[in-house]
Amino acid sequence: MIYIVSFILGSCLGSFAYCFAHDWVNQQINLSRRSSCDHCSTTLIAIDLIPIISQILASFRCRYCNYPTSPFYIIVEFASGIFMVWSTFILFEYPFYFVVVFTLIALLMIFCDVHAMIIPDLLQGSLLLVSFYILFMSHLNIWDQFLLAFTTFTALFLFNILRPGSIGGADIKTFTILSLCIPIPLFPLFLLICSSSALLFIILRYVFSKKVISPLPFFPFIFFGFYCVLSM
Repeated sequence: MIYIVSFILGSCLGSFAYCFAHDWVNQQINLSRRSSCDHCSTTLIAIDLIPIISQILASFRCRYCNYPTSPFYIIVEFASGIFMVWSTFILFEYPFYFVVVFTLIALLMIFCDVHAMIIPDLLQGSLLLVSFYILFMSHLNIWDQFLLAFTTFTALFLFNILRPGSIGGADIKTFTILSLCIPIPLFPLFLLICSSSALLFIILRYVFSKKVISPLPFFPFIFFGFYCVLSM
């Protein structure tokens, strides 16, 4: 039952986070703004805003102008639902409200990266706070994790100096923050999953669309790797 609730809540969080992240990175935040059709600009009502279900019932078209809606919206909502279920699974030892907060922060970071490859400092700070909570509530050795975080930051910072632009500053900070929560023996695997999943995506995208993605939003793969190692 908890996983059904998690999926529904995750779909709602994903729908919100995707739109809010777009407004955030474009400095267009307006909390009073109502959702509207991308084509005819008609204000949407509650029945139009039910994640996944509304699009299926409307046959993936706007109910007002009959213009096809982007399939990306339902992909975002479904993937966010799965992401929330995964969060509930790997963070089962923590209060559910904490799982929701962590998931929302992760989704906002992912979608900000997808929209503009910009991660607001407020999100980085929020991720640091929840990572500290996980660290202090876990059985990990605090000083060992601090040493891992320091080593991670130093190595990535020097690598970026030697090869400028090879890794973004937000990526460096996020790798450093998440290293506080990852057991040291699993950290190399974390890096391997992040890099190999991104490489696989690039290859598949090129095979099917003949498009080379450069630069690539890396945060989806960072959190994919993070969730994979915490599932072990």
